[in-house]
Amino acid sequence: MNKIWLFLIISATVALCIMNPADVLVGLSSAGNKAVTLCFQLAAVYSVWTGIFNILSQTKISKWLHKLLSPLINLIFGKNTLDEESKKYVSMNMSANILGMNGAATPLGIKAIESMNKHNKTNAATFPMIMLVVLCCTSLQVMPSSIIGLMTSAGSTNASKIIIPSLIAGLISTLLGIVFVKLFNLIDKHIHKGKING
Repeated sequence: MNKIWLFLIISATVALCIMNPADVLVGLSSAGNKAVTLCFQLAAVYSVWTGIFNILSQTKISKWLHKLLSPLINLIFGKNTLDEESKKYVSMNMSANILGMNGAATPLGIKAIESMNKHNKTNAATFPMIMLVVLCCTSLQVMPSSIIGLMTSAGSTNASKIIIPSLIAGLISTLLGIVFVKLFNLIDKHIHKGKING
């Protein structure tokens, strides 16, 4: 991966120098300023939501949230596949993703994977781990806060227009992701069972 990034950086720099060398430094400084400004704008949003989820994890609200999402988690992951600690982090991760706070969802997802890995006797990723990664990647968002924040910072006057298209796209991708993970898990079990019987 490092070689790919190095190749992209070198090729982009060479292309800029050949095509319009005068604009290279101007473009770099302008892009750098925009990147730093965007980081500060998003940091404020993420700080608020991360703080909220940290408070929730320390209160009874996290237990209520866990209880509320428990039937959905059992449906997606299957019953008795996750312990209570893993379910807690999965429910918090799902809540953060639904609110569009992917940055806040990432550390919760990592904690969920770490919790699942405590009971993992192999070095391979388990079905719940794969399912969680797929759910994080497909990211069903009722309120795509990060995208709305990016669009607003880019000068959009009606950033909320993204909500319905984002919800539809997220719903389709999440459902397909769940179906495919469950399907491949069944195929893997069938192949594994055939090898044992063989």
